[in-house]
Amino acid sequence: MTCPLQCLILLTSGGKRTSHTPNDIMTALTSLSAADSIALEFYEENANYVAGFGLTNLEREERRLFNYGKKVAARIVDAAVAMSKTRTPYTDEQVEFIAQTYVACGGDRQTIVAAFLNRFPLSGHSADSVDQKVCRFQVLDASRPDMVQWETDNQVRRIAKDFPEFFAAA
Repeated sequence: MTCPLQCLILLTSGGKRTSHTPNDIMTALTSLSAADSIALEFYEENANYVAGFGLTNLEREERRLFNYGKKVAARIVDAAVAMSKTRTPYTDEQVEFIAQTYVACGGDRQTIVAAFLNRFPLSGHSADSVDQKVCRFQVLDASRPDMVQWETDNQVRRIAKDFPEFFAAA
């Protein structure tokens, strides 16, 4: 596709900021048929043109394709919104456990994930989700100054302050 996923989010949400992420959009995109993909790509390529000049400058088949692509884009965003509503937030107890385990085992991600899933088996968090939370702590780890690709959230920064000798960047 020629338009980035953030563009798709903005096109279909009227330019407003939304709570769904590119991962939600990518998950929704995996179920597209070939016709849906073609229509979506046409919509993305021509959205600015249509916004400026209207649909009347397009041929009838192109107008139909554009409108179908617009519906596909809206369907994708609706699916992403539905997915984002099913997320389970981490409790402070869970994040504190991740931080304590991180400090205890020196940041070994696999060990931390296994310990978390053993301690909180019904938490609703996948191994990948826990691993991503661990990566947020790695960004703050004083012994890993090269870890900068993850953004941290307020909850992680707040809990990391309880371990100033380990998480100096908090």
